[in-house]
Amino acid sequence: MNKIKNVIPIQKAFGDPITSDVVVLTGGFSPRYHLNRVTGEFSVEGHPIDGQKVSGKILVCDYARGGIAAGWALNMLKDKGFAPSALVFMKANPVMVQGAIFADIPIAEGFDEAYFELLKQSTRITLDAEKKQIIIES
Repeated sequence: MNKIKNVIPIQKAFGDPITSDVVVLTGGFSPRYHLNRVTGEFSVEGHPIDGQKVSGKILVCDYARGGIAAGWALNMLKDKGFAPSALVFMKANPVMVQGAIFADIPIAEGFDEAYFELLKQSTRITLDAEKKQIIIES
């Protein structure tokens, strides 16, 4: 029997479709300041996901943080195998979008805040940039 899946519309997206485990966080995300470039772990002391690896996971966050160095950091993190497999923001910024495209990491922005709690309770999602949607897999 097929289970009906929740579909979340997004406003903008780039990249190939991807299905992966999900990490959801609030308070903004900067690849330069939030990911340890030696271990690949999230490294903000006291943060709920401090010490977790985000590599190979879809990272969902309320907003993007950082300037031009964030874009370069994404590419370097991808080269080391430490980058998220995709980035999804309620609100991205142009530098994060440029960095994700440069690093060939799928990126999306623009989903309603009402879906944030649903995403927090999810363990696996699909980001389909072409269809501009997130599908909750589990």
